[in-house]
Amino acid sequence: MVTSSKEPGLRARAKREQILSGARRAFLRDGFAATSTDVIAAEARVSKRTLYSYYPGKEELFADVLRKLTIENPRTHVLASVEEMEPRDLGELREALVGLAKKVLATMMDPEYLALLRTIIADTHRFPELGEIYRSTVPERGFRVFLGLMERMRERGIVDVPDAEAATRLFFGPIVTYALLDGLFVAGGPPRPPAPERVEQIVDLYMKAIA
Repeated sequence: MVTSSKEPGLRARAKREQILSGARRAFLRDGFAATSTDVIAAEARVSKRTLYSYYPGKEELFADVLRKLTIENPRTHVLASVEEMEPRDLGELREALVGLAKKVLATMMDPEYLALLRTIIADTHRFPELGEIYRSTVPERGFRVFLGLMERMRERGIVDVPDAEAATRLFFGPIVTYALLDGLFVAGGPPRPPAPERVEQIVDLYMKAIA
């Protein structure tokens, strides 16, 4: 029987996903501080030796879980959608940004993401590195890619943004306020994302600022 050269890679990917799924369940249930590598290995049904062959510690696992829930979420493809944006005029840019804003809101309003965010807030005083893990894994990477988009749009004369970083913060600011006030700090109920027409209003205001 001929064994495909792809099989080892597929098996490794499947094992990594198995470990990530177990880690996600453990972190969501127990938080970061109370979750040990022993707990993660048991939850993922792998040996600690196997766990360490993929991840040197739970910090790297936590960062990967965050990535899969946010910028690399297979349901929204937030990061990839920004990297692939090549609007040719303001109309196409507006349409792309409306779609992006909806994807970002869907990601940030996800109950599992909000639960991990609460874990970060609760455990940062004991594990200060958690804040840096979150910052470098999610917002900094997303901001960097969006900033690149604004710079490309400026170079092509589509937008007028003398400060691409300020323009990036201006886009994400309103979205973050919804995620915090109507997601993270909602007690006793599900997150309350804004209506689609409100998202379009936010983007329209943004377009007026950068056009």
